[in-house]
Amino acid sequence: MQVFEKIKSIIKNAFTQGWTAKKLALSFSMGIYTAFSPLPGVHTAMMFLFKWLFKLNFPILFIATSFNNPWTMVPFYTLDYVFGYWFLHVFLKINPSWTISLAKIFGSGKICVWSFLVGGNILGLFFGLLTYPVIYFLFKNLLKKFKKDYENNK
Repeated sequence: MQVFEKIKSIIKNAFTQGWTAKKLALSFSMGIYTAFSPLPGVHTAMMFLFKWLFKLNFPILFIATSFNNPWTMVPFYTLDYVFGYWFLHVFLKINPSWTISLAKIFGSGKICVWSFLVGGNILGLFFGLLTYPVIYFLFKNLLKKFKKDYENNK
């Protein structure tokens, strides 16, 4: 339960510091894109880059990016690969002969790198765009609640 209280505190602090529901929702959505990003080990750099480029709220960005963590990494990257493979090889019917496999790069398994990269980016964009309106609605309502609580405590 302490984790949820900490997250609530982070959101409350963001609102008291003047962050808008739109900017917080954008921060969360960019964090979700980063979580699905097919670039393992680059998520931290992406967070700092997005925070700087788009002037996002770092704690909210970090919370959303943290959905991809050591415990969830395998399901995230498996979903990236499976979707990318389906998208490239089944939906678009692209000839797999031009694709780069890990076997050609590292001498390891026959995994199509393009499937992983394309799948991760498409899913990241999809879930990032999907979460924006939901999180915006949530933050907008939380902002109203926090303002009401603040006025009642005066």
